[in-house]
Amino acid sequence: MKRKLLLFDMDGVLLDPGGYRQSMKASVKRISLALGLVGFELSDNQIAHFEALGITNEWDTLAISTALILIKVWQFEPDVRLGSLLPRAVPITDQAPGIDAFLGSFEPFGNLPNRSAFEKLILEHDDLTPGQIEHLRKILFEARDIHRSLTLPGYQETVLGSDVFERNYGLPSQLAIDSYLTMYDRPAMHHKTRSSLLDWLSKPDHAAGIMTNRPSAHPPGYLSSPEAELGEQRAGLGGLPLLGSGMLAWFAVTQCDLPEHTFLKPNPVHALALMLMCLGEETQHALTAACDLWRKKGNREDWARLDGAVVTIFEDAVKGFEAGEAARRLLETVNVGVEIKCIGVSRNSIKKQTLIRLSDRVVESMDEIAWEEF
Repeated sequence: MKRKLLLFDMDGVLLDPGGYRQSMKASVKRISLALGLVGFELSDNQIAHFEALGITNEWDTLAISTALILIKVWQFEPDVRLGSLLPRAVPITDQAPGIDAFLGSFEPFGNLPNRSAFEKLILEHDDLTPGQIEHLRKILFEARDIHRSLTLPGYQETVLGSDVFERNYGLPSQLAIDSYLTMYDRPAMHHKTRSSLLDWLSKPDHAAGIMTNRPSAHPPGYLSSPEAELGEQRAGLGGLPLLGSGMLAWFAVTQCDLPEHTFLKPNPVHALALMLMCLGEETQHALTAACDLWRKKGNREDWARLDGAVVTIFEDAVKGFEAGEAARRLLETVNVGVEIKCIGVSRNSIKKQTLIRLSDRVVESMDEIAWEEF
């Protein structure tokens, strides 16, 4: 009997990610007001456009949006800089930043879209002063550093709530708010669909795991937050193998001396390690084997149980599909054959257009899935 594995993205697949979306909208609005731009809110379509371009890390979306707000405000007040999150006493403008135009011609390169955004902005705005360029550099290049970023602390406090934020990061709160994940996240599956999935998982050689770029728990010695674990519980699927960005970053930095983003999907290590975890392997051993294969030092013994397996990936963005296909190619190098199937999940027309190019099928909801098909 062939092994059958299901790899689920979390946000947009297992969860309707209201918490992150509302945190993003609240954070962009808060920063906009702090910079003196009034009346602007990031739209659902603009967020979907970021994601369709592969910019699925909200920290990056927030930093790029902030940079574009600054570009607009500098047309009126060139000395404005982001400092406090309090609203500016005297507004500067109500003209919207050029987010749609920017995204319409943006081609991010690699896993660091903020660097691509920085290069595009300074190329297109040759009137920027050295001080403005340096401020954009700080906004964009430090967007993922909780201790140095000008945008991330307020966003993370909105996501986690002030109490959890202070306990997790040891930083003072600025906002005195409750967690938006708790308030706005909703399970994406109807309870009947989830029950049917759990029945499917009870059968021999059936397994599933969660492949998410959400921050997650990790061994001591690194800084992340357990947002993926909170999401897994909120989705009603606690106990599934879970591989999130916290563990991947910890492994990259502390075990491989590599940048923290290295193994995030679309890197195949993300998918490969989760496949082994679905078969019961301990997380660090799975990551080590996956990294060895990625470095072309793998051996067939680590992967033989996957030979002939059918792996179905459920995603609302193409990064997971790319990770799965790259994983398939690497497994071929040790004579292990797996079949990768890709199911796109989205109601948004912009995202559908991107997903359909790499998907075997696109559905609007996980409730359209009949698990017996797998």
